[in-house]
Amino acid sequence: MPKGEDAIIRKKNKSNRKKMRSDSSTVSNRIAAIIAQKKRRQSGKRRMCQGMCFSLPTLEDPFNDKPNKVDYNKKEKKTKTKKVWPSKELNTLTENGNNGLQNKRKANGDHQSNGKNQEQKWAQVNKESTQSDKENTKDVGCPSKFLISCLKTIQETMHNKEEFERGKPLFFDPWGFEYWRCYSGGKNVLETNGHATMEQIAWIGSTAVDTITKKEKEGVSFTSPYLLFIVPSQEKATQVRAVCKPLKVFGIHTVSLHSGASIDHQANGLKTCEPEFLICTPDRLVELVSMNAVDISGVCSLVIDGLDSSSGDAYLDSIKSIQQHIYVDPHTVVFGSWLTDAHLAAVSSLLPNPTCRLSID
Repeated sequence: MPKGEDAIIRKKNKSNRKKMRSDSSTVSNRIAAIIAQKKRRQSGKRRMCQGMCFSLPTLEDPFNDKPNKVDYNKKEKKTKTKKVWPSKELNTLTENGNNGLQNKRKANGDHQSNGKNQEQKWAQVNKESTQSDKENTKDVGCPSKFLISCLKTIQETMHNKEEFERGKPLFFDPWGFEYWRCYSGGKNVLETNGHATMEQIAWIGSTAVDTITKKEKEGVSFTSPYLLFIVPSQEKATQVRAVCKPLKVFGIHTVSLHSGASIDHQANGLKTCEPEFLICTPDRLVELVSMNAVDISGVCSLVIDGLDSSSGDAYLDSIKSIQQHIYVDPHTVVFGSWLTDAHLAAVSSLLPNPTCRLSID
């Protein structure tokens, strides 16, 4: 073979070997990229073969997938599909549950007539007036948290007074809760146990404050006193004002009008303030109304205390004249005790229907 041909063959073999090395490096880089991508898909999980017996991929098996190896990805997919099945079952159960609830509601609707029949039977059994009044009272839920805070404020301020029962929260007073139910149901109240107690005054004042706050949030403004509390004497007016005075922290201003102060001083004081609560004796209130010193045309809550057989007809006539100056239909509460039917008939004229009869006992 000529010398020139050997040189050409050697040169050709050299170029072939170089080409093979370059091709092998390109293949290894591609395989390495695929392996890295596969590792990322496994989310950092190590395979069984990456322990002590780690081996590099080859051209025959670039992914190290030998026939004897187990495909762990398939196992993971199977476990994932198994986790999906319970959610589907829950969806079917919820659908069935909703259908069951709808069926129950339909069933309950079919038995409404039975509930009405039971109410009619209950009304026939209870023939007394007090029980029928309580039965007809609307179920309006429970007092608001703001009303409870008003009661708590009064009790914390008046805890040293002997009239309050110590250790008993005002919220648990049964008379107060029944009064609130009658008030919320639009029923007037007739209390036949005598004069108003400290607990009863606290409930009346707190309920009025709660109503004023709700109305003001709705945009209603009051130009006249909201609560008018008529008492038979100056001592009772002082007692009622002492209970209502702690409500000043809620923006409620209470004014007491009685014969213990000059009428000119009281008239000038009413010009400078607009009280929400007005506590007064009937004779002094009639004088101030005749002088146009106070406007009671928009009173929404009227409380009359001390009506009994010993109060006399003058006290009752003064209250009737005061009611003529109130142009709205106020919620009326009457405290008193009567021995004869004649007095009871006279007082019933002060209470428009419907009326709920309560007693502290």
